[in-house]
Amino acid sequence: MPAEKPGGGSYSEAVILVCAVLNALAAEVWPGRNIDKARFVELLVRLGSPPDELKTISVPLLVRRLDTECPANAEILRKKFLDFSKTRVVTGLDIDKTEGELLSLCPGLPPTVIREYSYARLLYEEVRSSYAHEYRTGEKADSWPMTMASGQSVSYVNRLLLIGTPETIRLIHFHIDWLTKLAVDLASYIDGISTTLPHPPPSKWWKDGSP
Repeated sequence: MPAEKPGGGSYSEAVILVCAVLNALAAEVWPGRNIDKARFVELLVRLGSPPDELKTISVPLLVRRLDTECPANAEILRKKFLDFSKTRVVTGLDIDKTEGELLSLCPGLPPTVIREYSYARLLYEEVRSSYAHEYRTGEKADSWPMTMASGQSVSYVNRLLLIGTPETIRLIHFHIDWLTKLAVDLASYIDGISTTLPHPPPSKWWKDGSP
């Protein structure tokens, strides 16, 4: 069962509504077909507040990807940012970093690969898209927070995998209070610039490597 929110609604119901609002706002700024993911991510990284928060990279999820594709870089990042007990409960503020910080340690990593693990991209793929198609979070996310700390935007859920060699992994959780505020702030901002909309699509979207 998804986590319940005050007022009787569930996490799944809340994030479906919030992501629908974000989708609609992105379509108002950049209308068109077959650009849903690109403009959703673009909305968050260009217009989200505070600036650049949605560009933050999930270090645990990126390292897990690199474990299979580039173990040397995975080990560099693990030693630098994740050198503590796998059972420790952490938040995004504890361990997640900017693209620049990661590239300074692993300059050979393609920015497009790093950006796959940005909050904006993960929110689209692991929450918005996964709930739309499967009515649950994706394999990299969880609907239940593990921390009781207030005021968090992102935190992590420790999950023990028993298939094959047992291991503890971390799944990302997007806190609904933060997502709701994000949507409200974006709606207010876009309402204020409505007379200048729509915008033409960029020559290259942020998710594809635009600065």
